[in-house]
Amino acid sequence: MTDTTADTARDFKVLGLICGGHFLSHFYMLAIPALMVFLNRDLGITFTVLGIALSARYFATAGAQVLAGFLVDRYGAMNILLGGLFLMVTAMGALAFTTNIWLIALLIILAGLGDSVFHPADYAILNGSIGETRMGRAFSVHTFSGHLGFAAAPAYITTVATIWDWQTAILSSAAVGYVIWIGIVLYRAALADDVIPAAKKKEDGAPGDRMSDHARLLMSRPVLLLFAFFAMSSLGNNGLHSFSIPALNALHGTSAVDAGFAVGTYMLVSSFAVLAGGWVSDNIHRQDRFAAIMYVGAILAVLTLALVPLHYMALVLLMGFAGFCHGIIRPARDMMVRQVTPKGSTGKVFGFIFTGQAVGGGIAPAILGTAMDNLPPQWIFFISIGFMALCILTILAPRGPMTKAAPAE
Repeated sequence: MTDTTADTARDFKVLGLICGGHFLSHFYMLAIPALMVFLNRDLGITFTVLGIALSARYFATAGAQVLAGFLVDRYGAMNILLGGLFLMVTAMGALAFTTNIWLIALLIILAGLGDSVFHPADYAILNGSIGETRMGRAFSVHTFSGHLGFAAAPAYITTVATIWDWQTAILSSAAVGYVIWIGIVLYRAALADDVIPAAKKKEDGAPGDRMSDHARLLMSRPVLLLFAFFAMSSLGNNGLHSFSIPALNALHGTSAVDAGFAVGTYMLVSSFAVLAGGWVSDNIHRQDRFAAIMYVGAILAVLTLALVPLHYMALVLLMGFAGFCHGIIRPARDMMVRQVTPKGSTGKVFGFIFTGQAVGGGIAPAILGTAMDNLPPQWIFFISIGFMALCILTILAPRGPMTKAAPAE
């Protein structure tokens, strides 16, 4: 076996292990919403309480993500990944054995805490394990595995829960989670990360000095601009996949079925465009300019949706094009973060910046729901366009020199 073949085989092994965990992360995010109707029917838990518990899960993930990044950089990505994955799978599996609402809420929140490790740990491992010339494609496959998790969860959970019961649905998915966890444990030798080894860390400087260096890194202009970009991107996407159906219905009289199919096309095309984006990112230098061009295309498509009553097929094609533009830039987005991340700081930088995505996703429903209730329906699309325009500004804005990070403690 040649060196190139061996490197490729190793990259495939790394991606298989890491993407298996990332698939689970996204699967469990939508497993809880898929279970709501069964928990309401069988346990009498109100949708309001379930919604509050689900919101608490997302806030737990967002709040713990930065801490997880620091832990990755200090103790190594593998230990944090295995700990978080085990906590998430165990908490989800334990749901099958309780009927107490407070314990259910606690387990949902614990699953969110376990979920917080994936972005900082996964990207640290990919950075340390994948060949430089294939990094963009590795990021794209990683993102795509998450999309598959989103797609699989509602179909699997509702089908198994309907044929058998919701406990069987959640226990069987937890069993798969433990299999993936065991696989990572068994093949952990194939996984490296870019954490600076202890022997190479600075021995001088007080802990307070190192913490101030970490703070300067996360508050530096390049990192804050990308934090804002992730938040604006999440806000822009949310309007299209969450509120397009009622907006199109109210604006153009589009049936819920037709609008739903158009949104489904947006999501499907976006998922597969991620894979194409990986190849693009490995073959260009200006990821920011490429992303800006794609956002211009998405803006034009969404503006047409807002202003022009379209035939059904034209609507589907235009939504598909918008999904393509949004999906193909995701690997470029991750590469931009990598470009501003100093060696040994992948965990904290990715953890912090992906918190921006969680913040955007958390506040988007409130903004867009208020707009849907109080403004003409085309404002759903205008607001999304506004956030996409801000995405362009944040990624093209001069970033200035990168702040040097303190080494991992």
